[in-house]
Amino acid sequence: MTQVDPATNVPLGPSLTREDEHHIHWAACAVVAAAVHENPRGVETELESLAAARTQVMGAFVTLKRQGRLRACCGTLGRPMPLSQAVSQAAWRTGSEDSRFPSISPTELPFLELDVTLLFGFETITARGHQRREQIELGRHGLQVKRGQHAGLLLPSVPVEWGWNVEQFLEHVCRKAGLPGTAWRDDPTQLQRFEGHAIHGDFQVDAAAEGVGEKPARFSPDELAELAEQTRQNLLNLLRGATPNYYLPGCPDGPVPLVSIHVTWPEETRPLQFARMSLRPGLPLQSTLFQLAQAAAARLQAKPGDDSLWKGVGLGLTLLSDPAMHGTVAAPDLRGIDPSRRALLVVEGSQHVWRFDPQQSPEELLESALHEIRVSHPETASIFSLAAVSTRAPSTMATPLPAVDGPAQRPAAVAGSFYPGDPAAMSQAVERLLEGEPVEPERWPAALVPHAGWTYSGRLAAATLQRVQIPPVVFILAPKHSAPGPGWAVAPHRSWAIPGGTVPGDPDLAVRLAQAVPGLELDAAAHQQEHAIEVQLPLLARLAPHTRVVGLVMSASDWEACHRFATGLAEFLRGLPEQPLLLISSDLHHFASEAESRRLDEIALQAIETLDPPHVLETIVQRYQIKMCGVSPCVTVMETLRQLGQLDRCERVGYTTSAEASGDTRRVVGYGGLLLGGTR
Repeated sequence: MTQVDPATNVPLGPSLTREDEHHIHWAACAVVAAAVHENPRGVETELESLAAARTQVMGAFVTLKRQGRLRACCGTLGRPMPLSQAVSQAAWRTGSEDSRFPSISPTELPFLELDVTLLFGFETITARGHQRREQIELGRHGLQVKRGQHAGLLLPSVPVEWGWNVEQFLEHVCRKAGLPGTAWRDDPTQLQRFEGHAIHGDFQVDAAAEGVGEKPARFSPDELAELAEQTRQNLLNLLRGATPNYYLPGCPDGPVPLVSIHVTWPEETRPLQFARMSLRPGLPLQSTLFQLAQAAAARLQAKPGDDSLWKGVGLGLTLLSDPAMHGTVAAPDLRGIDPSRRALLVVEGSQHVWRFDPQQSPEELLESALHEIRVSHPETASIFSLAAVSTRAPSTMATPLPAVDGPAQRPAAVAGSFYPGDPAAMSQAVERLLEGEPVEPERWPAALVPHAGWTYSGRLAAATLQRVQIPPVVFILAPKHSAPGPGWAVAPHRSWAIPGGTVPGDPDLAVRLAQAVPGLELDAAAHQQEHAIEVQLPLLARLAPHTRVVGLVMSASDWEACHRFATGLAEFLRGLPEQPLLLISSDLHHFASEAESRRLDEIALQAIETLDPPHVLETIVQRYQIKMCGVSPCVTVMETLRQLGQLDRCERVGYTTSAEASGDTRRVVGYGGLLLGGTR
């Protein structure tokens, strides 16, 4: 039965006993387990004896977590439906359809928590503008927002878990719908509140009729051996110029999360390894094996020798499937890993390492894996386990991002697109950007400049740099926009090419800096296509021709990582005879309307002006989700100055948006120029 408020006729939610709740929770666990095992079943039969099963609700969500970390969450809503149907559909989707995460492994089920939230009491908020806030009670109401083709929903528990106030709750549900954070104030935006009856509990293992252990092995030892030999023969055929065999009839195919081969030959003691990985949706097995054979052939063809060399080629094969999530390197949860059947995988950004060794414990597997790669951010480096079949155990494969020396001179990558590629045209453009009343530069320890194409932000970048007395060395800290290379990387180049000239680097200083800052790698690959440093170089070359530039890129980082970077950088700077300029290269919010961009940019700029680095990160990333690409470099530089006793002032040079140049107010990027640290 559904309770109704006699005064308002608004549904108060289903009337459930503790026994009802236990039965609903048990049934949801049963359906999730069935979905994980791909064995369709309905919850209605589980609830036949429950009178509340036919109670009408407006939907349901089922949420899975592991040690408080979201594992999967899906739901169904939009019309009145029987409770049994709502729970069944939500649980099935949660167990099988949440594409944000790898599919759920049966090995995880005993370690999960499962929540069922029954939705009811949907009401349109009729207030307008800011008054809408007054009709929302945190902890009681969930929110649904609709506008055109955009829609988003957040459950009543979400703002409580994240510590949001009402306005933050409204902003986040709008952003989930793909709308500006302020869209909740607008009349065309339909805003509904609703309530939820939540049922919490650990996953009830006894509900998983199909079991909670490993799925049946997808590949027998004979099939694995056949696939390995097929791949070896294809490799030999490719090396000899013969026709390969693209498909092996009778052997399994279909998606596999990770496929790896290792190739041996008489001349070498260490095998070559090649792998492909896609935890979801997976990789087509046999075509992926052929691609790996092609990659191996391309590598081996560069080695000298006659045909007799290839007669001794051997090939091993490892297939990993059924991924399970086990927390992060900082907070691992290794329960459920059977090393005799499962490999351990660590993933950070575009690098990963897996280790399969039936003789090691899960803790030893993790320790061994972490010896193979350098994890920069343990808080975000994820741990997985996967069912392993291999012709070679123990086996390990790491795809760390090895330091790339690169050329002595870093070639210009975006000349001709972000700024003129012709030397004369570039020089003329620089002079135009620097036009205006002359200013007397002052010694500032840090500055923030935008890095879009010069058409949009070049004049503001030039105006900011003109205000600074530029020392012999400039450290440019920029966000990492491209995939290659490690997350934190300092450029090793002796010089940076620009049209018609070069800007000197300082490779010796870069080496010492990489040694001083934990997690910072000396690497050229991360800088190969990066524009955020390059667009500043012609301006620096004009204003301070003899200045040496050390370029650093940083991927998005949390406060602990930024603080760690800043501590190493501050200690390094204390040992230098003259402190370099710390130049933050960053744009502000990306791709909102002109009005929304200006609103969010003002919030970001005011946060920076508080001179409180943790507050800046919390405001920009967590509270308002402002898409400021260089927030990590900005916070790191601010914390570095704070540790040096130099963070005492912030002065705005200017602000603009891409709309001022393009006239397009629909998708706007904001740009700011700031001077940081106070004059010295």
